[in-house]
Amino acid sequence: MVKNTHGGSGHKKFGRKFTTGGAKNNKLRISEDEGEIYAIVTKMLGNGMFHCFCIDGITRLGHIRGKFTGRGKRDNMVEGGKWVLIGLREWDVPSEKSTTTTSKTKEKIQQCDLLEVYCDSDKNRLRENIPEDWSSLDNNDVSRAILKDADVDHDGIIFASEKDIERENLIQEMKSSTIEKITLRVDETIEEEEVNFEDI
Repeated sequence: MVKNTHGGSGHKKFGRKFTTGGAKNNKLRISEDEGEIYAIVTKMLGNGMFHCFCIDGITRLGHIRGKFTGRGKRDNMVEGGKWVLIGLREWDVPSEKSTTTTSKTKEKIQQCDLLEVYCDSDKNRLRENIPEDWSSLDNNDVSRAILKDADVDHDGIIFASEKDIERENLIQEMKSSTIEKITLRVDETIEEEEVNFEDI
């Protein structure tokens, strides 16, 4: 048990069981095997799974391993738009079509495991050091697509209050109208009047 130097009921949060494994390793994990592929997360499915678009142009079903879940794993947050390194499940190669008992045909998506989650600085280091076609990952970035959609006007609908619209109209009027200068002349020959305090 940790020595209680601060007192109170919050002293247990400083225990060894809540600390992470020391300083973060700055070594960049790269693909070392043909079964390891770079991908971008396109959709979170829940239950530790996600859809990812790989650099070879195939969408796969990714599984978040236990190493990336639990307490103290904030650096490994998997969300839409994150670049990841995945490992293919070589034993789970799907056929072109798999038939079920109801004779409906469905496409079975290939499965893979999460190996590494890259932050924004790691993305730049990957682009500089590894000669790959990164444009396929950039084109399927969900976070960029949301930002592009926010800039586009959809059917003339404006999401604003009346005060916001009035303020924008006033700003447009001020920019379009010519500014006139008003000058005031002050006569310096104004006589000072004496005030009688008894009258007040």
